[in-house]
Amino acid sequence: MSSLDLAAYRSAGSGFYRDAVKIILHPGEFYEAMPALKHKREAVAFLLVCAGLYSVAATLFAYENYFFYFLMFLANGVFVSIVTAAGLCTVLFVTSARKTGYATAVCIVGYAGVALLFAWIPGMAPFAEIYRYYLVGLGLVRAGKMGQGRAIMTLLATIALLGLLLYFVEILTGAL
Repeated sequence: MSSLDLAAYRSAGSGFYRDAVKIILHPGEFYEAMPALKHKREAVAFLLVCAGLYSVAATLFAYENYFFYFLMFLANGVFVSIVTAAGLCTVLFVTSARKTGYATAVCIVGYAGVALLFAWIPGMAPFAEIYRYYLVGLGLVRAGKMGQGRAIMTLLATIALLGLLLYFVEILTGAL
């Protein structure tokens, strides 16, 4: 490995750490600076790293089948964010919120994945999920340039849509 490759890995790691700390300590400032980002690829990579760390840490509490639990935790961390982003984009499309683009919505949900860094702690998962949706709402206000009331209504509509989707999945699988 050349020194240039090593420097690139170090800068990527320090970039993740810097972004995670900034989102946790000063999420409003982070989301205000977020529209300057050029690609949503960085947000998706950030989400994947958070989901990977969550999966590794949560697997430590498994008694057996570590690989299976690692894959399930990884799928949970990534799939919930994908469904949340899809639901948010659907609500934004239906309400025709033209100021907030779909790339911005994906970035907001991707960076809200920092909540996964706390979700692996036993008993903290519900609070981490609430924090995730708080970050999504704050991102809609700061990066999406929405009013606070409209952002709350958009977030509640997204959560209702996700609940409705979960209900239909239960009906289709016969779990009811």
